[in-house]
Amino acid sequence: MARTVLIIGAVAWLLVGAAGLVLAAAGTTLLLSLLPPLAIDAEALGGALTAVAVSVIATGAAHLVVVAGLRRDRRWARSAGALLTSVLSVVSLALAAAAISSALREPAAVLPLLGAALVAAFAAAGYALAAVRLVRELGSGPAT
Repeated sequence: MARTVLIIGAVAWLLVGAAGLVLAAAGTTLLLSLLPPLAIDAEALGGALTAVAVSVIATGAAHLVVVAGLRRDRRWARSAGALLTSVLSVVSLALAAAAISSALREPAAVLPLLGAALVAAFAAAGYALAAVRLVRELGSGPAT
């Protein structure tokens, strides 16, 4: 179950990161037209999007490294996976709360924000279940 959550997470993080890079490279003008007035220009927005996209891709890559270690039954992978899934469970829960509070403040954007809150809540639950599973495996695994 933990491996499944990590694989789904890896795919999602990598796809979102790739989309962010595409948006940073080709879509900043469109994005600026959709957003309220910003204090930064298109180049700065592209740079910020690139930085976030690279971080998101690194998170997806971390998922893949953990999955590879789990397939080889490495103890470090269970530890790293427990840490990764625990942190992402809390982050996802915080994102769900932020989306809900934003939905309450922005009635015009209620549907997309509630959808984001639902996705984040499911992610939080999935990551939490994976974390529990990996911690249990740590307690029962060999001390190598």
